[in-house]
Amino acid sequence: MEPLVFDGVGTIWATALDGTLKYVDEKINKVTMQMQFDWEKVMGGDSGYAFHYTAKDLQDKVSIEVPRYSPALAELSQGSETVSGAVTFDENEEGILDPTDGYTVKAPTKFGGTFVAASDKVYLKDATGALTPLTRVVATPTAVQYMIDASGKITSDTANDNKNIVVVFKWGKTKGTKNSFSGTRRPKPFKFVHRFTLVNDRTGEDVPCQLTIWKALGGGTTDVSQERKKPTVSTMTLEIMEAEKTADNPNGHAAEITFGI
Repeated sequence: MEPLVFDGVGTIWATALDGTLKYVDEKINKVTMQMQFDWEKVMGGDSGYAFHYTAKDLQDKVSIEVPRYSPALAELSQGSETVSGAVTFDENEEGILDPTDGYTVKAPTKFGGTFVAASDKVYLKDATGALTPLTRVVATPTAVQYMIDASGKITSDTANDNKNIVVVFKWGKTKGTKNSFSGTRRPKPFKFVHRFTLVNDRTGEDVPCQLTIWKALGGGTTDVSQERKKPTVSTMTLEIMEAEKTADNPNGHAAEITFGI
């Protein structure tokens, strides 16, 4: 086979060892495979050359760079637990108490959620930024009190008309996804496939290629930071493990690179 230049990325996916598909991604920045084999030298004599070499343990690694956050990737690389269902968010809003309509919290309507009753705290904010807490009451609030209904509408005494308020509250959605990270978490092994296509420089033809890691253990850095005008980049590092012999992998190879040429 002629030498090939690796150019392009392709598609990656991961399956649990029972064959269940766990993750698919075709928009990735980089896949790097580094096969490492080193010798331990025993030096002696006057020649300055080693007279014996002992093979070190292999330290093969594959790393993947993805330009975004993914709950499935966090599960594979960090051992997080992913749960789908009802979720709750903390919110903070600043507004002005309208003399007629008061102020209604906006996040539940904006995101299609529901205001969580009795989760609110309201503060008056003066021109210096100082915050003065108001007390929630069920009716007829005074200048140091407020009332709020089930939709999140806040009203107060006329003395607070057109004043700025800061409201801290919770709202929920019936459908969402939550990643939970335990302090003792450990990812589970999985099978990893990277399918990509190269171009034969001599013939101009496409060459199908595939990297298979039969048993990998995830690690690396899952980036959940937020920075203005800078995309999130998560990196998963795969530790290559010794694989079991199966019908698909009868020789029990750890990794394979297949070329359609």
